[in-house]
Amino acid sequence: MITIPGSWPFVLKNHPVVCRPALPKDTPEVLELTRTFWEGHDYIPLVWADWLADYEGLLAVAECGGKVVGTGKLTHLSDQDWWLEGLRVHPQYQGKGIASHLNDYHLGIWLRIGRGTLRLATASSRLKVHHMSERCGFIKIAEFSAFVAPVMPEDTSSFSPLQESNIPEALALALHSQSLGWSAGLMDLGWQWANPRGSFLAEAIRRGQAWWWQGQRGLLIIWEDEEDNRKIPGISLAACQVKDIAALLLDFRRLAWKYGYQQAIWNAPLSPELLPTLSTSGFQRDWDEAMYIYAHRHPDYQD
Repeated sequence: MITIPGSWPFVLKNHPVVCRPALPKDTPEVLELTRTFWEGHDYIPLVWADWLADYEGLLAVAECGGKVVGTGKLTHLSDQDWWLEGLRVHPQYQGKGIASHLNDYHLGIWLRIGRGTLRLATASSRLKVHHMSERCGFIKIAEFSAFVAPVMPEDTSSFSPLQESNIPEALALALHSQSLGWSAGLMDLGWQWANPRGSFLAEAIRRGQAWWWQGQRGLLIIWEDEEDNRKIPGISLAACQVKDIAALLLDFRRLAWKYGYQQAIWNAPLSPELLPTLSTSGFQRDWDEAMYIYAHRHPDYQD
């Protein structure tokens, strides 16, 4: 459990805006605020209760005149990996510096109690977020976009479940794989990106979503996304040599069929070297935009 200061105020047209840890009593106002985003389909209502119960991170709100006008989350992924997410400001209060104030609040807390690297993701069109991030010392390190393929109705024997006893060699394979270089050394934890860690592999093993590919020629880890009430397997980590990635992707489509899915997805790095392989492996780009990943290394960075 981390210790958080009570509040961080600034003044907006004679009205103090206070950033502070979120409380259960803020829930109705936050849920009302999030209805203004994504045509009422914001994911925050689905995770708000879990975020409130997360004592390793910081869930914050911005309050103006007694009203909650913004929110955001600092999430602890590992001792060396932290994540910023869920930044929202009520439409009536946008453009007034509240998003920057929330961002500075989280960044200040992380600089005090965190270490390693703090990262965030934002759409390629969110220019204000890009500028805010760069102002605070973040550097854009990667670009991803969603690529989708239908499953292949063929069985495959290319995969064998990863065991916890295999974590050291699996982690070594991942960290030295050529394919990891395309994604700036990051794995997708489900809309959160971090460096591969033994704890992340252990969690995937507990979910039954981690496999060796073709003996120990490669490694595949997945996570489940949901769209239109359908589960879709997404690639968390595809670790192998560059020459093998097409074969691994085709086997991933077969594995998805074997487990009863209808589609397979990869939030894939937008590497010019990878794009032709995605196409020949049956994956088509599903977004017009890209997802930018920004990173800020702690002044006392250690890894």
